[in-house]
Amino acid sequence: MLYLASSLTAHRAIFFAGALNRDLLPLTITADAPSPSSDSISPLYNIAELAQYNIPSVITTDDGSYAFHGLVTQALEIYLDHFFPLSPVPSPLSPTIYTCGPEPMMKRVAAIALAHNLPCQISVERAMACGMGTCQSCIIRVKKPDPAMPPLPGKDSCYRLACTDGPIFPASDLLW
Repeated sequence: MLYLASSLTAHRAIFFAGALNRDLLPLTITADAPSPSSDSISPLYNIAELAQYNIPSVITTDDGSYAFHGLVTQALEIYLDHFFPLSPVPSPLSPTIYTCGPEPMMKRVAAIALAHNLPCQISVERAMACGMGTCQSCIIRVKKPDPAMPPLPGKDSCYRLACTDGPIFPASDLLW
């Protein structure tokens, strides 16, 4: 995600980060950052690794030890409901959501993005024993654009390899 942040410097971006508690956040909270209230979803420049790219963040902790008290997906949903209400068609000004992390969280982020009709890119996590597609240990089920086409003609899904076909997949393609 830090590489992505470095490539988004010319765009407006907001980073959402969550952990069980403040001590488990894998990022550096700046010493001079204002301490957000437990119900705030206001993006702040409070993560050093992202502030250098001029990207504000919304931090969540499950236990409320820092910032928003709750799950990162709850903060994302509140933020989107406020700034990007549900729309039947995507807008050219709609944000793209990028996510990585635990699979249950990414599934929820995908569901939130799809409900808001927003594009979402998911960095899947799979054990990749060989990293070049030989062992087939990193498969993930995806929708096929055309069920009549190979592989598996007549089926509406197939499997892709996270190591060679990904690890980034559109949320709308994944069949968890």
